[in-house]
Amino acid sequence: MKKINIITAIILLVVSAAFAEVQNKPTSAQGLYLTIEDFLNHHLSYSNGNKIILNEFLASAKIKVITTGESKTLAKKQVFGYHNSNNEDYRFYKNELYQIITTQPWFVYKHYASTSVQGGKGNIKKEFYYFSIAGTDELIPLTVENLKKSFPDNLKFHDLLDLIKNDDDLVSYDSYRNELKVEYLYQKSLQ
Repeated sequence: MKKINIITAIILLVVSAAFAEVQNKPTSAQGLYLTIEDFLNHHLSYSNGNKIILNEFLASAKIKVITTGESKTLAKKQVFGYHNSNNEDYRFYKNELYQIITTQPWFVYKHYASTSVQGGKGNIKKEFYYFSIAGTDELIPLTVENLKKSFPDNLKFHDLLDLIKNDDDLVSYDSYRNELKVEYLYQKSLQ
């Protein structure tokens, strides 16, 4: 009986230690980047205990921030982006959220949108990729053709892009190099 109590106590101790570890795990604060400079310096506004309502339904143009009982409305076109509690960064573009995948050598974004399935019934959500040279430029679909147009003088980059079988390969992730294929190709073109 004494042995069972000791085993039970050890199990409870291990379980409570594991539970405490999970609860003490730091979570990232959510907040808004008011400017691109805020994003680049990771300076969040409205991050401490404020409730941020993004109004994503039908791409609403407004964000609502509730701070200590006060409500404030911001225009999405005047705010650069959003940082969520999963440590993901987003940019507002045409009132929608585009996840920022990388900022080097230029900005690459991921966005989910509804698209129809050929021969199927209804729509599915699919991820689409975009890029912009600077963080405030217009978003351009990430395709081999668009990259060639954006870098007309980098012929070495053009040659490397010609090795890509399809546009989806541009965003394939190389865990060995810890970067996207398109990042690697661009860096290689500069050597």
